[in-house]
Amino acid sequence: MRWLIKLSGKILDNKAELNKFLLQVIKVLQQDEVVVIHGGGIQISRWMQQLGLKPKFIDGLRVTDEKTLEVVTGILCGLINKQLVLNFVNLGIKNVVGISCLDSKLLLTTIDKRLGFVGKDVVYVDTELIDNLLRKGYLVLVATVGLGIKRKNSPLVMANINADTVVYALATSRLKFDKVVLVTDKPGVLNKNGELIKKLYIKDINKLIKEKVVTEGMIPKLNAVKKMFVSGVKKVVITNSLESEGTVLVDG
Repeated sequence: MRWLIKLSGKILDNKAELNKFLLQVIKVLQQDEVVVIHGGGIQISRWMQQLGLKPKFIDGLRVTDEKTLEVVTGILCGLINKQLVLNFVNLGIKNVVGISCLDSKLLLTTIDKRLGFVGKDVVYVDTELIDNLLRKGYLVLVATVGLGIKRKNSPLVMANINADTVVYALATSRLKFDKVVLVTDKPGVLNKNGELIKKLYIKDINKLIKEKVVTEGMIPKLNAVKKMFVSGVKKVVITNSLESEGTVLVDG
């Protein structure tokens, strides 16, 4: 089996929760292939503030000018990605590699002009590098800085691509993942009373967003899930643990 796992930056910021996640991934690796797409929003905002830059968001997505892009690239592709590689190495996993969506032209998107250097719509996905790494037994860790088309016939630029967009791109690619799991700090999608929604039908997502039952970072997450189902994905899980059921999103 192949697992596609998205790791929230909120888990990355919690040492105890991160360690549990690492051990859960290692357990999965005993039988299956794994790709982990990691965020890092909290860490990026922290570094921006230390550098005198004010984080700004629109609909849960980070506004990314040139200075912000430098921080995003350094933290996601450098600090977080390589720290995760180190963590797995120290736990005995030799075959682990950290890449970004720039490498081997993995992911190309249009640019969202409202947000600056931010990926919008997926134009192209090249899965050859990841497929080769998985077949050779590697755990693949993916940082979400990729390529963007700013203007027609102009050079490509680096783009800050929301991790949920990257999940969508890979989940609907030729890699054919058997399980898609979004790991966050919440047990899943919660209703207005703060209770876990164990099964969520895709048709109900817009209502949850309109009624503001879900807000902030959960909005792009659920919007990405909707697109996955349109493209043929059958099941997605949002949870805080690979060993918990969380919220199962299904068609209907």
